[in-house]
Amino acid sequence: MGAGSGGPTALRAGNRLGDNIDNLKEKFPLNSSGFFGTKGKGRSHTRNIVSDNPARTAAEFTNLASYNPVTVETIAGKGLIYTMRDGSVVTHRFTSSSKDHSPVVELKVHDVPGVRSQKIHFTKKGK
Repeated sequence: MGAGSGGPTALRAGNRLGDNIDNLKEKFPLNSSGFFGTKGKGRSHTRNIVSDNPARTAAEFTNLASYNPVTVETIAGKGLIYTMRDGSVVTHRFTSSSKDHSPVVELKVHDVPGVRSQKIHFTKKGK
């Protein structure tokens, strides 16, 4: 069995972001506008998810969103980029350049109805 006319086998391997959304929504509610968390201080696509342990929560969000990616790239000690089969990208940066240096997960969504591209800061409760 070769790749055939469908292109390289790697493009058929792995999950689409849409395949992972139901499990992600069970733990992290999605609002009717297609966003996770609450409105952040930045642009309209910037969101916040508050937690007791932001690093752990960001890692859990990333693991659910990026389950079974096609590729994983390292951002020189700063994070990871997961590319999904549908072309969606989940980027997890361990610390942001914002004042609180909160962990960030950015979703670049392709063809996932009801979910918007967004940047999510994971912030500490009480801050």
